[in-house]
Formats: sequence, structure tokens, C-alpha cells
Amino acid sequence: MEKDIRFSDYGQVRSFLDSARWSKTHTAMALTMISGFFVWGLLLVTAPLVTEWPLVKPSEDIYVLVSSPAGLLTGNMVLGYLSDRIGRKKLFITTITAGITGIVGIILSLNFTEILLSIFVAEFGFGGEETVSLAFLAEQFPIRYRGKVLVLVSNSANMGVAAISAVFLVAGYNVFIEKVVFLAMSLAGVAIAIITRMKLPESLRWSFVSSHSDTLAEQRFGSPIPIIVLMLFAITIVLTFALVADILGPFEYPGYTSVIPFIYGLGEAIFGYMILAFIDRIGRRVMSVVAYAGGTISMAIFLLYIYYRLPFLVFVMLLIINAFFGELGWAVREILQPELFVTRYRGLGIATVRGIAYSLYILSIFALSGISVYNYMVFATAAWAVGFLGSVVWYLRGRETLNESIT
Repeated sequence: MEKDIRFSDYGQVRSFLDSARWSKTHTAMALTMISGFFVWGLLLVTAPLVTEWPLVKPSEDIYVLVSSPAGLLTGNMVLGYLSDRIGRKKLFITTITAGITGIVGIILSLNFTEILLSIFVAEFGFGGEETVSLAFLAEQFPIRYRGKVLVLVSNSANMGVAAISAVFLVAGYNVFIEKVVFLAMSLAGVAIAIITRMKLPESLRWSFVSSHSDTLAEQRFGSPIPIIVLMLFAITIVLTFALVADILGPFEYPGYTSVIPFIYGLGEAIFGYMILAFIDRIGRRVMSVVAYAGGTISMAIFLLYIYYRLPFLVFVMLLIINAFFGELGWAVREILQPELFVTRYRGLGIATVRGIAYSLYILSIFALSGISVYNYMVFATAAWAVGFLGSVVWYLRGRETLNESIT
């Protein structure tokens, strides 16, 4: 239908998309991204979970843990840049191909090197795809659905985290069962993604901007404040989710390697669906302050847990509380990333923000190896404080994007 309409200016394109009614095309777009994010969620904790497999020696754990964010970082930067040059839709088959190749490689890996490379390739595809997906969804969905869809789709990654962690828990270190179920869940998600992606249109915003970029004055990077704030948000979410839920297991609680990601992922998934009820009722600026202030406070309480040597059950309760604020912070970040960049540089902008955060994450894995649990939580609390600082800056200096058209 979009191909049959001629637009004389960018304002008409934005008006057409922003006021559109929900259609079968919107359903296909949402479904394909939900399936893709679900598979990415499976991969998100695969690296720490496979450290339990016999083919990975304890001395090799840290390299397996790094392979996941390294692949994601590479895919994020490469695909983000290319999406602004050749389009969003064209990259979705590339991401699926790389992702499924890596997944099959993980299943068939017979040694440390093979599993290392397989995790890298899988994360390059599905992890790097997030950047393109966020840009595509924000550009194509009407204003009244944009926030909810971005949260709904990204929340399916939490479902993937909880699902694969549950498999590793129930399987009881049976590597064969873990591999079979992991492959079956991945293939199911990939099948849905491939079928629905055949029906996807190219981003109409990107198509118009790419052919009229020289005449659109508003297609510039603009103020550095949004980029800085988004970087602070990304640093908080990437470092604290990955470190507390994923890395804490292998390094500090080896007996709970599957339990911690399962609890955190399930908690965030449930809270993610709850957030849908009010995500478009409260301004983004206020929401960001609530999310990052709550996350900072809840993380600081972990220090009391460690100091007084409270039971593991208390740790679980604190993890769930932090999961709520973590999901709220994730939601605000996922929405603001595509909303604050212009179409011409949206892919590169999101990739840059995520790239810096994941680069720091990789460095933190090496830096935190072997430190005490207390110092570990001090670091996590400081990471949340960084996001809180960003939320205050955005509340005071940022612009409200709720119910506003994106350029």
C-alpha cells in the first residue's frame, strides 16, 4: 500500500505513518521482531551457561564470557552503520543467516575454539540485529503504538533469558538435553522470523530520507546531550544486567549459574508486560528518573546484604526488586534510543551508544575477575549511579518525546 502512495515532502511521510491504523503489516513487523529478540535472549546468557559444559575448562571461562559481547559489539557497529546506508529490511536476512549459523555451531562444537567462534557469530547476527530492529520499529509504527511495541518486542529477550535458563536448570547438567532443547527453541523462533520477514516492507522513513537527504535540513546529529545521556543509560543497563545476572553466577555463585539468570530474566519479563500498562501514560523524562533512581537505591541495598551476610533468599528478593527497575530502565532506554536520533543517522547513533557500553562491559569482565563480592556490588551500584546522573540531566535539559513524531 505504501508503494502506491506518492509523498511530496517528509512531513507527509511522517503524518501518514504516525496516524496509521494497526494493520496486518504491523502484526507481521511486531511478530518477526518478537521472535528475533526471543532468540537473542536465548543467546544472551548462553555464554555463561555453557561454562558448565565439560568442553570448557575453568581457566577458559572468561574468554567464553567475552565472546558473546564481542560478537554483539561487532554486529552492532557493522549492521548499525550499514542500515543507514542500504536500508533496514535488507539486513534482516543477513542477521538471521549469521545467527542460525552460530547457533548450529554452538550445538555441534567439539572444543573450546569452536564454541568461542560460534557464540561470536551467533551474537553478531541476533545481538547486532537489535540496533536495526529498534530503528525499523520506531520508524514504521504509529505514535500511539510506538512506545508499547518497542517495550513489548524488547521484552521478549527477557523471555528468552528465562526460557533457556529454565532448560539448563531442569536438564540437570545433561548437555545433550540442553543442546536439543536450545536448538529446538532457536529454530522455532528463526522459522517464525523468516516467514514473517518475507512480508516486511522497507522503512518508509528511511526510503524517503535516503533519496532526499540533501534537501532535509533536520537530518543532522544535533545536540550532543541526547547522545551523552543515552550512553550513560546504556552503560548502566548493559553493565548491571550482564554483570549481576550473567557474570555473577560463574564468578561468585558457581552453584547458581542457571538460577540467577532465570530469576532475573523471568522477573524482568513479567515486569516488562506490567510496564506496558503505563509506559505511554508517563513522560519519558520522569520515567527515566524513577527507573534509575530506584535501580541505584536497590543496588546499594545489596551492599547491606553482603555486609551482614544475609541468606541467599534475601539476595533473590533484592534481585527481583532490582529486576523491576532494571526493566524500567531498559524500557526507557529502548524507547529513547530510536526516538532521539534522526532517520539518516538512527542506525549509527544507536550502534554508537550501545557500542561504547559493550566495550566497557568487555573490559569490566577482565577487570572484575577475582574481586570480592562486596567490591563487585560497589561497582554495580556505581554503574547505576551513572544512569541516575544521566536521568537527572535528561529531566532538566532533555526534550519530551512522548506522543511526538520522530524525524
